[in-house]
Amino acid sequence: MKRHVLDPVDRLGEILFGLIMALGFTGAVRLGDEEADSRSLFIGILGCNLAWGLVDGVMYALAELFERGRKARLEREVRAAPTEEAALAPIARELGGRSILERATPEERDRMYRWVLDILRRSDARPARIERSDLLGGAAVALLVVLCTAPILAPFLLIDGPGAAVRAANAVGLVELFLLGAWWGRVVEASPWRVAVGLTLVGLVLVGITVALGG
Repeated sequence: MKRHVLDPVDRLGEILFGLIMALGFTGAVRLGDEEADSRSLFIGILGCNLAWGLVDGVMYALAELFERGRKARLEREVRAAPTEEAALAPIARELGGRSILERATPEERDRMYRWVLDILRRSDARPARIERSDLLGGAAVALLVVLCTAPILAPFLLIDGPGAAVRAANAVGLVELFLLGAWWGRVVEASPWRVAVGLTLVGLVLVGITVALGG
């Protein structure tokens, strides 16, 4: 099991997707509906965020299962290969496109492939199945999406006018994007200000597009 259910990159990515989706929901709200009020918009957008969190969590678990199945297939291909050269072929196909190996010489790559071959031959081939870590990761993803979008919903509880609530919700989402960008910049050792401004501009563009398309 992983030491952490989600690593920092996973957490940053899921929060980013959650915020972008929430901004899309709020930006797509049609305010021309006479029956729309802050409470009904809150319920509708909350439902969308919960649904997105659930879908994202399920997709995370399925992606982990797919990755495990891909590794199991590689083990089977290696074990079934009649020669060492035939066993090295799927390993080279699997690892050859990794950017970390682009700087390696052919001899270094060959040593790496043979090292992986020895590991796969010693490992016990097991069928791919959903594991506890996948479920925990999926639940963590869903919870992250819900928590990061909760502040965007607050204006719909605090502001009576739906128009003002939508504008305030978008502003909160953009502030969250800015803070997320600053965090992301520190994680990747880039300029926090540049990443923060970049993510905020992306959010502004997305909100503008949804409004222009009739949101």
